[in-house]
Amino acid sequence: MGESPKSTRKKMIEAFWKSCGDHIPMEDWNASFSSWSFGDSAELADKLLALVLSGVKTATCGTLFDYEADNEVPPEEGSYHILTDFAGIPHCLIQITSVTLSPFRDVPMDFALAEGEGSYEEWREAHIKFFNRRAEETSNTFDGDTVLVLEHFKVVYAKIN
Repeated sequence: MGESPKSTRKKMIEAFWKSCGDHIPMEDWNASFSSWSFGDSAELADKLLALVLSGVKTATCGTLFDYEADNEVPPEEGSYHILTDFAGIPHCLIQITSVTLSPFRDVPMDFALAEGEGSYEEWREAHIKFFNRRAEETSNTFDGDTVLVLEHFKVVYAKIN
C-alpha cells in the first residue's frame, strides 16, 4: 500500500524546509515553522501565491476568530512559514517581519496595498466577502469591529520551477 497524500505532503514540506537551510541563519536551522496556503479555494490560493512570488504581495491578514476556531496562536515576528499552493505543494519560505492587531475598519491603506490585491477599495470589498464566508463557516460574525491579525513578511527563499 502506498503512502497517504497527507504523509506525502508532510515529507515534501520537511524536505523543502531542509532545502531552505542555506537561506536562513544557522541559529534558525532548528526553528519551528508552519505551512499553509492562502484563501479558501485553489483559484484564490494560486492567485495570492503568484503575487508573493512576483514580489507584489508582502502582507497578509486573517481574523482573530479564525485562529481561535483552529486553536492556533497568531504568528510572531521572526517566525517562518512555508507557503504552498492549494494542493499543499511548497513554493516559498517567508519570515514574518511584523504582526499587529487591528479592527477591520481601522486597517491602514498602506497595509491593504501591501497585500497586493488592488486598490484599497478592492481590498476592502474582497476581504469583506472572504471574512463573511469564514465567519459563516466558524459560526462567528464579521463586522468593522472584527479584529484582524496584520502580518508583513519577506520572502526568504522561493523554489524556482
